[in-house]
Amino acid sequence: MNSKEYEISLLHHNVQSLSNKLLDIADMLATEHSKINILCFTEHWLSEVQMKFLNIDDFGLISNFSWSHSASGGSCIFTRNTNETKDVNYLGELGQEKVFEISAIELSATSTILACIYRSPDSDFYTFLHTLELLITNVSSKGKRLVLCGDLNVNFLHQNIVGAFHSCTNGPVSAPHTNIPQLY
Repeated sequence: MNSKEYEISLLHHNVQSLSNKLLDIADMLATEHSKINILCFTEHWLSEVQMKFLNIDDFGLISNFSWSHSASGGSCIFTRNTNETKDVNYLGELGQEKVFEISAIELSATSTILACIYRSPDSDFYTFLHTLELLITNVSSKGKRLVLCGDLNVNFLHQNIVGAFHSCTNGPVSAPHTNIPQLY
């Protein structure tokens, strides 16, 4: 197997309304980020129906979480090659408006689950943390790797928060300042 064949390039963006950013996203993908093959968005602010009609050239919507009673929040994942990915429905059951708005896909060739999560800043942090622990346990029990991105609205500079995440993940936690855009 050629390792380049399964290389991913992911972009996460907290868009705060996806529909009015589509031209900017198209320009970005046509120029400096043309090799991106997975797009993860939080706070898309669109309903299930609106998401079905949303078009991003060369990308397909694989997973989505939309609010049922409001036009806020949400998370979604688009990919360039929809044949190598699939929605992970059993993880969608963990989704809760404001607390744990999850969209998740499986990258079939690498046994990796990619989860994109939005957490509203006014939601209960400990409910979020418990649900995150359920996500990690569920994915690891299936022998899969987990890649997590999103807007968690967590102050990682607060020591108790880092300790809580460390106990949840059984490993080191490293998070850049959340207001600085990161592309990995």
